[in-house]
Amino acid sequence: MSFRLVIPILLSLFIFSPVAQAFQGHVQSFGKEGAIAWGNGELSVVQAVEKSNDEATPYTPLAVRKAASKARRLLLDMVLTTRISAKQTVGSALADNRVLGSQVRGLVHNSLFQGPSHLDAEGTVLVSERFRGKLAELILPTTIQFQSGISPKLSTYMEQDVTELEAVGSAVTGYSGVIIDARGMKVTPALTPVIYGSEGLGAYGAFLVSRANAVNKGVVAYANTSDLAVLKERVGNNPLRVKAVRAYGSWRTDIIIETSMARLVRAIMKSGNIVANCAVVIVVDEAAPVETLETVETESE
Repeated sequence: MSFRLVIPILLSLFIFSPVAQAFQGHVQSFGKEGAIAWGNGELSVVQAVEKSNDEATPYTPLAVRKAASKARRLLLDMVLTTRISAKQTVGSALADNRVLGSQVRGLVHNSLFQGPSHLDAEGTVLVSERFRGKLAELILPTTIQFQSGISPKLSTYMEQDVTELEAVGSAVTGYSGVIIDARGMKVTPALTPVIYGSEGLGAYGAFLVSRANAVNKGVVAYANTSDLAVLKERVGNNPLRVKAVRAYGSWRTDIIIETSMARLVRAIMKSGNIVANCAVVIVVDEAAPVETLETVETESE
């Protein structure tokens, strides 16, 4: 079995295990070893174990420990270089907080481990974490104003007539979620992206979502398909479909949609269920693997 085949096989075994959610979504690869599944927040690294010449014990405990240590270093780099928002990465958010930084490193150091088995001819270890639960609790900055209800505004925003902004003012029922098609726009996945209308006013983001829901479900999920059969676990049976106009910012983490659609998105968010379930999926292109993670950002942009 080639080493390239080992990664998706082991990753799929982990993702579809009883303790994991089924929706894998967009998978961002890091070289040949690492991957982030942006549907359910799974991070995983598969690392080869150096084989010994002893047929009875082809993988020594020391070799397994070395492989696990190397895998966890890459896993930590993947965590730290992930973007929280357009303005900062996890690494930059933790740069001035040694306590939180130490806790994140400790969590990764003790991440879920799976060693080589008799079915694994090449000998690999798998380590994994999730951008959910404890890890998300540690890395999502307390400075983010979750569920503030205050829509962020871009610098291009211009005040409009109140009646125009409230053209769709009451809650719109019947929709179970939102699918935003941003393919072709080179979007960078982030933990707390913002969806803006073309007029520059935020329509969806952490400002509507509770911190608890952001930690446990993720503000959005990313996928490479708009097929409802794949996405309905996240967005339900009757999602609103929206075509993005463009990605915004130097890192292209935020999404711009037409003003009329942004008004509709704000209206359906008032029903509460979509926000509570974080039932929003951003459809993006399959991305080329990130070959190296040589540096970690330490300052916000």
